[in-house]
Amino acid sequence: MQIQSDTISAAKAFNPVKALPQRNRKKKPVSYSQLARSIHELAATCDQKKSQRQLVNSVFPKLAVYNSVDPSVAPSLLMLHQQCEDRNVLRYVYYYLARILSDNGSQGLSAAGGIPTPNWDALADIDVAGGVTRADVVPRIVDQLSAESTSDDVEFHARRLAALKALTSSSTSSSEMLEKLSEIVFGILEKVADTKQKRKKGIFTKQGGDKESILRSNLQYASLSALRRLPLDPGNPAFLHRAVQGIEFSDPVAVRHALSIISEIAVRDPYSVAMALGKNAQPGGALQDILHLHDVLARVYLAKLCHSISRARVLDERPDIKSQYSSLLYQLLLDPSDRVCFEAILCVLGKVDNTESTEDRAGGWIRLTREILKLPEAPSVASKGLLSKASEKSSKARRPQPLIKLVMRRLESSFRSFSRPVLHAAARVVQEMGKSRAAAYSLGAYDEGANLQK
Repeated sequence: MQIQSDTISAAKAFNPVKALPQRNRKKKPVSYSQLARSIHELAATCDQKKSQRQLVNSVFPKLAVYNSVDPSVAPSLLMLHQQCEDRNVLRYVYYYLARILSDNGSQGLSAAGGIPTPNWDALADIDVAGGVTRADVVPRIVDQLSAESTSDDVEFHARRLAALKALTSSSTSSSEMLEKLSEIVFGILEKVADTKQKRKKGIFTKQGGDKESILRSNLQYASLSALRRLPLDPGNPAFLHRAVQGIEFSDPVAVRHALSIISEIAVRDPYSVAMALGKNAQPGGALQDILHLHDVLARVYLAKLCHSISRARVLDERPDIKSQYSSLLYQLLLDPSDRVCFEAILCVLGKVDNTESTEDRAGGWIRLTREILKLPEAPSVASKGLLSKASEKSSKARRPQPLIKLVMRRLESSFRSFSRPVLHAAARVVQEMGKSRAAAYSLGAYDEGANLQK
């Protein structure tokens, strides 16, 4: 210890610690009232670069820690929305306008957390000198964002998308507001519903083509994202029709949102969904294309949709429709993604939520052990006399195979994985297989002859 202290003393002697001079830094606004005052002041000089930098680097990020936004800030935000052209400032402006629209008036800690703020409406009522309440500013925000989201000006395309997203953050408790939002979203979907466009091969890849097709793809994504945030309306044929149109859009994420909406409606009304989808489940249809879509969640929603329709009692008189969706579900067992494959296995087993009956689980085990996957016929080069080793291998892979063998091979491969989430998911699938097997045994439908080997 003595050597160490001597060494430290010598080091301090050769390299003395220099005290850094305290700079007279200007204090940044920290309280909520100071932040609101800074927004009002900087909005008046938003054309200056210094004001824009101060808003982006100091004021707006600190305001985000509070769980509600003072409605009195809205006039300044609307001024920035109209006059400022800086992209970073506008990104914050749309965010805070959406926060004001989504605020339901409850104070204290919200579900998202954050610092609790006062009841702004109550304080504004006390302030007779001219307080601003949500009732004063929300109509102005809605009108301004509605006008921007319905604009067809190509120069303001990005702002149109941001305005549409902020607008759909508003509370839909008012029927008038919900009707206005639906009218805007349906109007955009009607314009971009032309599906002659080629689908993008990736999620974040650049799409080739002209500028018009790119703008159309962006609007498809934004409008279906907005439709996804609206309350589900199963009894509205127009709502279902617009969602069904989305499965043929060129943007993969838009297709994901469309399938999410359709799968939720199918749980409540599978007959209407099956009739609306029509020939999309047949070979060459849009649902067949989604099997190869580069979006994992889209294929997960496809598995849930196929399960809801193929197990619907109201479609017992249409076995052709049920067999089409069962075939789609069985093909998802071959999906390269573990997430999609495991979801398809659970759907085959009858495990979707915790409301399944013992009969449903027993039927799932019977399907898994007795059904055979028959892939749809594809054009083969063998018919042209060009049979090769690759074609022989592909034709061998397309032979009818029992589902249980496919599942056991996939689980064996998954249990060799070094990924802990994959191991956990595979173990959960095995657990659900055991539950379905026990349900079948309890009902006397257990198949002792089921071959579980490769």
